[in-house]
Amino acid sequence: MNETGPQLAEAFKQAMRRVAATVNVISICVDGKPKGITATAVSVVSMDPPSLLVCVNQTASVHPSIENVEHFNVNVLHRDQAEVATIFANRSLETQRFIRGWDNDCVTPPKLRGAQAVIRCRRIDHHRFGTHSIFVGVVEEVAMRDEIDPLVYLDGGFGGCAGR
Repeated sequence: MNETGPQLAEAFKQAMRRVAATVNVISICVDGKPKGITATAVSVVSMDPPSLLVCVNQTASVHPSIENVEHFNVNVLHRDQAEVATIFANRSLETQRFIRGWDNDCVTPPKLRGAQAVIRCRRIDHHRFGTHSIFVGVVEEVAMRDEIDPLVYLDGGFGGCAGR
């Protein structure tokens, strides 16, 4: 892989601050314990079969666990769930992550109540690239909130994007 110069890396970082992204919490269950991480790098792979990809930094504490689970949930956050995003993005708040607002039986990955959508995926593949891993999952279940107003991350902060 080519080395990236510091100027190009900084320019790319600033360009990405201009790309609005829906905020998600990826949740899994490992040995009876829920785990999760905030992620904006989530994308549709295909509609047939319905599938998503999720990118996770390899230094994230949850990374080794995601490599070995059968299922993960993509909890698409609603505009009123910015606090959830902050808790799951901060390692020092790890003990607060699943205290309230979650349906968690640890038979399936935890589901965030009131989420914009919760999409359960069966992990079928993953690839390492640079600092991240790309996890591919086939969609097995979807639950949605009626109101459309996802939490959006743009230029280092949270906002909303009310539907039509």
